[in-house]
Amino acid sequence: MGSGTVSAPGHVPIDPNPSAASAPGEVNLDDSTRQVPSPLASGVISPALDLLKSLLKQQGYEVSNPAACTDDTTLLRFLRAQRFNPEQALQQFHSAQKWRQENNIPSFYQDMDIDYYEETRKMYPQWIGRRDNDGHAIYIFPVRHLTKKMLGAYLKKISSCPSSKAHRPSNLLPEDLHFHALYENLLQFVFPLVSDLPRPDMSTPISASTHIVDVSGVSIRQFWSIRKYLQQASATATIHYPETLAKVFVIGAPAFFKSIWDVISQWFDPVTRSKIFLLSSSEANAVLRQYIDPANLPVKYGGILKWEWQDLPNLDVHARRLVDNLYEKTDQGEIFAKGPVIFENGCIKLLGTINGKPRRNNYCPR
Repeated sequence: MGSGTVSAPGHVPIDPNPSAASAPGEVNLDDSTRQVPSPLASGVISPALDLLKSLLKQQGYEVSNPAACTDDTTLLRFLRAQRFNPEQALQQFHSAQKWRQENNIPSFYQDMDIDYYEETRKMYPQWIGRRDNDGHAIYIFPVRHLTKKMLGAYLKKISSCPSSKAHRPSNLLPEDLHFHALYENLLQFVFPLVSDLPRPDMSTPISASTHIVDVSGVSIRQFWSIRKYLQQASATATIHYPETLAKVFVIGAPAFFKSIWDVISQWFDPVTRSKIFLLSSSEANAVLRQYIDPANLPVKYGGILKWEWQDLPNLDVHARRLVDNLYEKTDQGEIFAKGPVIFENGCIKLLGTINGKPRRNNYCPR
């Protein structure tokens, strides 16, 4: 099929070479193009994971400890990033953890100001509280909302954040610290929660998310004014948080987007590029419904879910049963808890600071 049509999964591959990337309207959903062993490949995961754990023990790590990032979910991400080569996965893991500890990222996440966390959440893809048909958390990002003016106002405000100024020993800029805090939320709350929810394959924990990136209404001028911000975020995620993307659906691409894609595609490695699928406005809703149940897809994108940009997560009934304490009952209805939160061993930990005072509320099943 030609440009402007959606093929059956796997019919039109997106070439890892950015100069040959598919035009908007073409889609590739064939896992075979990724050149990475399938996580379900028989005889691949278990031996590689066991060897990586053995190597970690030799290096003094305590394995199977979520607090030390040596849980299976995390280790599988690094194995996938290195094509299930345990030695190379160990090197990348060690480098990432050393950086994380040197900058004390977990501590910042636990102690950051809740209001500033919410300001940062509005600048990046947001979890809608739902999952795709494979169980991956769904994030949505309408790029048109990220204007140069909005970005400038955010950077100015976040630079005055008291918790980032006081955070030591990190020399990261306040906006960088807050960006990493969002990934801590992904790793310490979203992934553990969705891994406990029913899905087709319960044998492997969830370690990746599905993104819908809406580029409708974005002009070349707007994109050019925010490109460095987007590029830095993409590069940082690739280095420090490998293999956290399952699929990225780029929808609503205007006619000129092919020239922009030639620039954007160079930000990613070939494996990541193979996960990005470009869809035109006319076909996006139908394709999204192939991979996301309408009940878990916002109305704007062809589903029936009541969720709009900047809304807090709208959890499904299965998630509500596990973390119902995240909802505060008010006269205006139920409000999802704001700020940093951790889900570990079935327990919820509400963290962060409010007016300089730590919030430490734990809820565990009886």
